[in-house]
Amino acid sequence: MAKVSDVIETIERIAPYPNGCKKDGKLVYGDADQEVTGIGVTWSATEEVLKQALKEGLNLVITHEFLFYPQVETIWYDPLPEEKKRVNIRRKKVLDAGKIAVYNTHVNWDAAPGWGIADSFGRYLGFEKEISRGRFTRVYEIPPTTVKEFALRIKRKMGLPSVRVVGDGERVVTKVGTAIGGLGQIYGFPEDLAEQGAEVAIFGEMVDYAIRCAIEYDLSVIETSHCASENPGCKGLAEQLQRHYPDLKVVFLDAGIPWWVL
Repeated sequence: MAKVSDVIETIERIAPYPNGCKKDGKLVYGDADQEVTGIGVTWSATEEVLKQALKEGLNLVITHEFLFYPQVETIWYDPLPEEKKRVNIRRKKVLDAGKIAVYNTHVNWDAAPGWGIADSFGRYLGFEKEISRGRFTRVYEIPPTTVKEFALRIKRKMGLPSVRVVGDGERVVTKVGTAIGGLGQIYGFPEDLAEQGAEVAIFGEMVDYAIRCAIEYDLSVIETSHCASENPGCKGLAEQLQRHYPDLKVVFLDAGIPWWVL
């Protein structure tokens, strides 16, 4: 029977620091010596995701994003301490009910070669001919298509209620870049992709100033969502862990798209 610490050691071995960040992974809740009855892998350990883990009988959750909302230093409002936030209290209640341990790892999971979040996204979308890569970005050659048709194709493939598109929908493109998760919150990533030759880029989540940067670099954009762009890599880790622990139940827990479009 594997312990929580054994699974953590496996993750740190298959997604090592040289590809990511030295102090990336951390057991953020639970006992490292606890025997594992089942593993859940998720983008975000929300209350609903934790309830699903509880229902599935999983007592170890691997999450890409943080578990508890932290107290932040800010002048804009008066933040509650982490332990007094209602959402954190509710999450802790579910964790305690199932004696669930939670391991949080982020950058090393993003960068894991082949099956990590950065590499998984393009493969999931069906891109085969990689022509350039940054540390977390990729550029692929595709058959000529208009931005509008390409955006519709991505929307259908990812099962999204909508995508946000920047640029001329009739522009014909042949080089597509990918930028997973929240990379579109940083204006440097449109620059990174444009300098690699991308004509259109598929982002997870973008902020306004990064969109305007893309426009000025003549980079068309298709914004999907933070979670949806990283889910292929979340499934990738679940598959890796199932191979390493064939006798354990390993489940991908989808945090989902939490909004609807009017």
